[in-house]
Amino acid sequence: MEDNGDIMITLFLLIVDTCFTVLSIYLFDYKTDGVINNPLVIFLSLIVGIIAAILAAILFLEVSYVIFAKGKPNDDRLKHKIARQIASVPIHLFNVRTKVVGMEHLPNENRFLIYSNHTSELDISVLMHNLPEYPIAFLAKKAILRYLSIGKWAVSIGCVMLDRENNRKGVTAVSQVVENVKKGSTMVVFPEGTIKRENGKLLKFRRGAFKIALASGVPLVPVTLVKDKNYNNIFWPMKRKFTIVIHQPLPFDGYKNFNSTDLSEKVRGIIKSELSWEE
Repeated sequence: MEDNGDIMITLFLLIVDTCFTVLSIYLFDYKTDGVINNPLVIFLSLIVGIIAAILAAILFLEVSYVIFAKGKPNDDRLKHKIARQIASVPIHLFNVRTKVVGMEHLPNENRFLIYSNHTSELDISVLMHNLPEYPIAFLAKKAILRYLSIGKWAVSIGCVMLDRENNRKGVTAVSQVVENVKKGSTMVVFPEGTIKRENGKLLKFRRGAFKIALASGVPLVPVTLVKDKNYNNIFWPMKRKFTIVIHQPLPFDGYKNFNSTDLSEKVRGIIKSELSWEE
């Protein structure tokens, strides 16, 4: 699956970037002597284009949040379609190509949990971009709330922010994830709790992450995100390749009698099975 059409916002930002860059070069270089020959002006014009695109992105996020996201239900289809467009921007800009294996394993209903390894900052974008039929939201770090309108958008689609330094708030976050999934969200949990940048490796899973599944009453779908072996040595604009491996769901009746440790080990074993070069 190379692309599912979530490219409109990326095109908009590229057009803004190009227009401001070309206009700056025209006004401050070409117009002065009829020739484009000033490297400093060209460089500064490229910077102007990037700044204009960033400002356009912030404006779009703010306006679209008020119009399409604020006050709407977590699983609102139009809101999630726009959220996927937003999440897909880094996929296009970093030239990430993704293949999905096992799409047929996903439940027909939205109400399920995805447990996945955590490989990079692009994981959220990769999953949202490639699973367009589901209202995906995440258990995420509270730091996301500081990312301007991204934080507001994340909360509006059902993401739950976790404060690991506050146990009481951690319990509340678990309850909120369970509530959101029962209301129709497809919630994603990264049980490692942080990003493991070393390719093909897994951190120890946090047992507390599986309290969510045991309280949910819904299927659990293990997912393995597999990066090419040379992924970390590839630089823009070369292609970066991901594979999303969707495993057979674990029905709730099949794991409800597990404790969090046993369930953690079972899911970790399934996810690890696709990381064939792990030592």
